[in-house]
Amino acid sequence: MDPQNPYAPVDLGTEEPLPSLEPEGPREHLPPGRWIRKRLFNNRYNSLLTIVLVTVLGFATYRVGRFLFVTARWDPVVTNLENFMIGRFPRAERWRVIAQVILWAATIGLGWGAAVAGARFRATQSGVEYLEDRSLAKLRRYWALVALVVVLLVTAGTLGPAVVAICSVAAGAGLQKLGARVPGRWIGAVWALVGALGVLGFQIVSGFDGLAWLWTAVFVAAGVNSMLSQRGFPDTRRERQTRLAAAAAVFIAAYCIYALLLPALIETEGVGWDNWEGFRVNLLAAAVATVLAFPLGLLLALARRSGFPALRIMATAYIELIRGVPLITLLLMAQYFIGFFLNTSTPLSLVSRALAAMTLFTAAYIAEIVRGGLQAVPNGQVEAGNAIGLSPWKTTRLIVLPQALRAVIPAMVGQFISLFKDTSLLYIIGVAEILKIRELVHAQPAFRGYGIAETLIFVMFAFWAVSFTMSRESQRLERRLGVGER
Repeated sequence: MDPQNPYAPVDLGTEEPLPSLEPEGPREHLPPGRWIRKRLFNNRYNSLLTIVLVTVLGFATYRVGRFLFVTARWDPVVTNLENFMIGRFPRAERWRVIAQVILWAATIGLGWGAAVAGARFRATQSGVEYLEDRSLAKLRRYWALVALVVVLLVTAGTLGPAVVAICSVAAGAGLQKLGARVPGRWIGAVWALVGALGVLGFQIVSGFDGLAWLWTAVFVAAGVNSMLSQRGFPDTRRERQTRLAAAAAVFIAAYCIYALLLPALIETEGVGWDNWEGFRVNLLAAAVATVLAFPLGLLLALARRSGFPALRIMATAYIELIRGVPLITLLLMAQYFIGFFLNTSTPLSLVSRALAAMTLFTAAYIAEIVRGGLQAVPNGQVEAGNAIGLSPWKTTRLIVLPQALRAVIPAMVGQFISLFKDTSLLYIIGVAEILKIRELVHAQPAFRGYGIAETLIFVMFAFWAVSFTMSRESQRLERRLGVGER
């Protein structure tokens, strides 16, 4: 640079510019014969390795197929399929389980539709075209669950389970289509309806007495509040009073319906947790513990990074203590110590106490996973939020947490899969989940020492189908959000 003329052009010398990166061309699509020759038989060593592996895999496939379809003795599974699913649930109350399956299928369908409507609304607001997955793509994602349902229907051998499956699919698909067409401003109300349907599906089995009305009223009141907030009126004192009055009316109406109307129509007591058994307990325990543990783990992660020493110390002590203890130890402690801390006239069931232990255990691991994601977010993101005038809470909620959770999706889903498989530990404390039911099946005189490998394979397949589907959904979410990409 010339000191006399600082605006004079600078001589950059004769260095050659850096070569530009050429985009990769399209992948070569070869016919099957050429692909096999190029990939598998391109030299002597690969040809020999291909022949050996194909021979081994072919022999293993033949042996497994012959065992599954020819020599296996599936009588214990076929005869006790209902026991594997719901255990010793009172057979006179099976209609409750059927209603619960249909209601939860409708809940999943409506939630799926609301998610699609929300994504389409956000894409429209951003000026981006929204592309929904085709039916074939959805089938590829859920083929393991579809295979499990097909196996159960074929094994049942009766028309009743097929009718329930058809009704469930119809309810879920119909509400999915309906929810996907909801206008963007009503999505909050639809999500509140999803929560209310989920609660009703739970209560149709557990009963409508006690404080059951409260949980339904909370979701309905949230939906009413969301609808009132979309009227376009300013957030004045009168508007807030209107919302409060509407919420109060919802709570009063829910109490009157649960206390006066429902007892005249159906039996409100229901079937308690102590009679919930079979694979249904594995699914419910994993779902409930996941829903409860995630927000608790999120709060623990934020508390561990808090600037308040008391919060940070307590969160750190809790996380390190729980992570240092095996889950089975917490399950055993929950059976004996929760009753001392909760001085109630009605003791908690085994499943309730086990759920408390599993929730506390999983929350500690989720907290560490989320904390790793929070540490991966650059400090510049926080400084950017402060620069545009956001409060610390809004900066965390709108900028930091979305990036942190996006980065830890694989680890988070892995923890949820581990939690689902850990529900098999309930067998040790006396809860009749699917492994305990298997033991009871082989205690029957007709199946004592008979079909042991077959029942193990059935249980393994049930766990694998759900875990594999969760893994596939995690991979799809990672691709959608671009996890690992810059």
